[in-house]
Amino acid sequence: MAMKFSICFLQYNRIELLIKSLKVIEQQTYADIEVIVSDDCSEDDTMEKITELQKTYKFPLKLSRNDKNMGYDYNYRKAIELGTGEYCLALGNDDTIYEPDSIEYLVKFLEENDYPEIGYCNFIEENNPGVVVKRAQATKVLGSGVGVALNYYNGFSFVGGLIYKKSAFDKYNTSKHDGSIYSQMYLGVLMITSGCRLFTVEKPLVLKDMHFKDGSFRWSYYRDGLPKNWKEYRVMDGGLPSVANVLITAVEDATNSSESDIAFRILKRIYSITFPFWVIQYKKYGSYAAAVGLISGLYPPRISSYVKINITQKISLISIYLSVSVAGLAFPSVLFEKVKTKLYMWVRRNK
Repeated sequence: MAMKFSICFLQYNRIELLIKSLKVIEQQTYADIEVIVSDDCSEDDTMEKITELQKTYKFPLKLSRNDKNMGYDYNYRKAIELGTGEYCLALGNDDTIYEPDSIEYLVKFLEENDYPEIGYCNFIEENNPGVVVKRAQATKVLGSGVGVALNYYNGFSFVGGLIYKKSAFDKYNTSKHDGSIYSQMYLGVLMITSGCRLFTVEKPLVLKDMHFKDGSFRWSYYRDGLPKNWKEYRVMDGGLPSVANVLITAVEDATNSSESDIAFRILKRIYSITFPFWVIQYKKYGSYAAAVGLISGLYPPRISSYVKINITQKISLISIYLSVSVAGLAFPSVLFEKVKTKLYMWVRRNK
């Protein structure tokens, strides 16, 4: 009997993009697919458009609407909860499945590798169709445990293409970090540390950030929200303290212990890799005010997780922070773009 597979959409407004994505998914060659749309009280005509599409859609198309706007984390979990397939793949409403045989390819991999519990795939951005964004370096089962979880948690930052064995998701699903906007990272680290096997798929299965008819896309709005000059300067944290908190908590919850070495390992990685990336990225967007605001907002004693590390680790973290801040402001954005892929690969090899 063929494996039933659920494609689960987190929906809030932007119905134009969701309809575009759903029409692409109709091209899938794999037969036993259901599509879930969990609507978080959209203010547009989502309900009418999806209800109409249900009449003619190729696959079973299930629509659920929250009674009130519950926020990203709740709706993310709800979309997957609604899935009845053996596996579920999550998508934002501006993402879609990349190639007609993508689900067929994924199902074959899962069957051939003893049905691992959690994973993610690579993706391509519609704005840059010739480049595969390689969060996955291989198609393989990587294993489980705290080491695997902390080495690969970055892969869970983008929701599109996160894949769950439904029975495992149901076992660990929790509202504990609803409101953080990083519940998928908490769940990923919790599951892998607790023994669920992580797998990655190098082939791009997802197309990310589809364009509206006018050519705009999600990141356009993100950049527009950054300070454009020094008059608009504000202290920012980029959500990184929240990321640190959910990651540390996930390991603590899975192991029933609290160790400063784990907290320091997570904070060191964030301050050494993620933090400088965003400093340089903000500069690339032309917003030095945002870059400086991020540096100010991430002064280590400002963040709640700082109290979880010992005095020696605190001194080390502040030293990393100061060095990275100076380097991030000084490093040319143009040069960074040229070496970004090589640096990323180096980081993955030396994690």
